[in-house]
This record gives sequence, structure tokens and C-alpha cells, in this order.
Amino acid sequence: MDAANRLSAIAAEMGQLQNEIQEHRRVLNFLLRSVRTMDPARKEARIRATRERIEGLEERLQALRAEQEALIVRAATHGHRGD
Repeated sequence: MDAANRLSAIAAEMGQLQNEIQEHRRVLNFLLRSVRTMDPARKEARIRATRERIEGLEERLQALRAEQEALIVRAATHGHRGD
């Protein structure tokens, strides 16, 4: 995949990840503020799982940002050399 297509794919995936992170944060806030009828152990397990999912999504987002930056630098350097 060429750099332009990969950058486009990265941007799309980053948007999806950001939406997913927001949704999981809403779920986490809901769990933290309410659901008094839920079994406390089950509630804690859901909170923990949601936090872990958010962390995983944020790690993927960071990896994509690093890849995006590397592609941009490579393209700028490659173009600057006149190659």
C-alpha cells in the first residue's frame, strides 16, 4: 500500500478508535455513577473490563499516530531529496 493510501486508512481507523473510546467512556461513567441494582462483583468486573478496553484502544491509537508521523516524515524527506 502506498503512503497516501496508508495515511488515509490510518485516519479512518483513528476516527473509528476515537468513537469507540468515547462510547466506552460513556459506558464506564454510567457504571461508575449508577447501576445500583447490579451485583457489586459483576459491576466491578465490567468496570475493570471497560477500563482495560479503553487502554487497549488508546494504545492502538498511539501506535497509529506514530505510524502516521513516520509516514509523513518519510514522505517529506523522500520528496525533499527529489527522489
